Amino acid sequence: MAVLMFERAKRSLARAVLVATAFGCVATALPTGANAQEAQVYRSAPRLPDFQGADRRFGTYRTRISDEMRTGPNFAWRYAIVEIGCGTSCRFVFVGDVSTGRVYDFPYGGEEFYMLNLRYNVKENYVTARWISDGVCMEDFLEWDGARFMSANMRVVGPRTICEAL
Repeated sequence: MAVLMFERAKRSLARAVLVATAFGCVATALPTGANAQEAQVYRSAPRLPDFQGADRRFGTYRTRISDEMRTGPNFAWRYAIVEIGCGTSCRFVFVGDVSTGRVYDFPYGGEEFYMLNLRYNVKENYVTARWISDGVCMEDFLEWDGARFMSANMRVVGPRTICEAL
């Protein structure tokens, strides 16, 4: 049983690494107070995406993205992470720059990342993501550089019950 779980976890990790690679994620060190960019939280009026132009591909979610961006930044001083449910324990995630209106994809989301749970802060540029894959709880630390997320430490946390307890 343990061998079977380990093999599934290895396959899940390999699949997650492929997804991370497809989204341009690379390994890096976790940010610390010393190397994380210090800045003021954006407090001006938010700029919304151009769903007729540059951000056209996000148009299906324009109401949810715009509504969340109107509330101001909730991540990395000037960004709004937008989480949209797509069914039972399923979620899509986008990142909107409230200072420019530009929208970015998040590397994890959809049915492949069952029970995706994100932890982030308006004064930090990294996200902790947890999800269930093939019966195990997976975790990744993602650092945002202003254009993309970089994976810092994807790992198997343990049995799915760890993710379910969140």
